[in-house]
Amino acid sequence: MSGTLIWYVAICRRQAWLMGHAIEPYREHELLALGRLLQETAYPRQRKELSLPGMKVDLITPRDGDALLIGEVKRSPRMQHAQRLQLGYYLLRLREAGVTARGELRYPEQRVVEPVELTPELEAAVRAAVREVEGLLGEPVPPAARRIPACANCAYYEFCWIEEEPGSGASPVRETRGGVRRRPRASAEEGL
Repeated sequence: MSGTLIWYVAICRRQAWLMGHAIEPYREHELLALGRLLQETAYPRQRKELSLPGMKVDLITPRDGDALLIGEVKRSPRMQHAQRLQLGYYLLRLREAGVTARGELRYPEQRVVEPVELTPELEAAVRAAVREVEGLLGEPVPPAARRIPACANCAYYEFCWIEEEPGSGASPVRETRGGVRRRPRASAEEGL
């Protein structure tokens, strides 16, 4: 179980299944690379990354009053529900370990900081997401692909939208992001 899985399950159950079964997304995907760069370069004066089992918090600030301040750096608030669940998961884990903490979602490109407290409602949503991930990971195959708006920018896109052309045996056809279906080019060896 990890905060990343909590984030994924809030967006796409198939994506969560793939990640939970150690099927990594395309590492050089442009948005993943931008996210890593943003996380590494934003807020240079603050301590980076707290890594614990199932947790990798982007920012940590020594106690702010009576609570530790943890932060997640994100490109935009577009998936804020999933981001709040991820940060809520970290806050819950820290509370269960006896650490009082509060959180912030940080959007450096927009210069916005969104405070996140572990309210009873957020805690209930996090616990429901944990149960959903646990059930999902027990499944032997991923959920069927379902086209949602997040698909357009997903690093797992090719895991979901490559299919065989009907009636032609095993000739793979790729459905591109624009909906155009293309047959892969034959290699020189296949043409002989």
